[in-house]
Amino acid sequence: MKVNYTGRHMELTEPLKQFTKERLDKMATYLDDIIDVHVILSVEKHRHAAEITLKTRASAFVASATTDDMYASITQAIDKLDVQARKLQGKRNTRPHESAKAGAVEE
Repeated sequence: MKVNYTGRHMELTEPLKQFTKERLDKMATYLDDIIDVHVILSVEKHRHAAEITLKTRASAFVASATTDDMYASITQAIDKLDVQARKLQGKRNTRPHESAKAGAVEE
């Protein structure tokens, strides 16, 4: 998994990168085909915003969050990505299989 960081109006520190990387690694347990992740962190006045774009072979997920704390923004954005990924995973698991449809038609 390749992670690109962009800092707007702020300096990216190593602890911020490490925190983000650790949280994204947890998502890799059920999204095994992550190709690219782009993390954009920005500060405007008292608003700390995090926007994360995660690309897999099959789809792309985008989430953003704005709070007064950068770590909270990162956490909220990754939680939103987590919800999107789990929803897609649930759809894949509950979809009827083609073999079951073919067997029902032949009978």
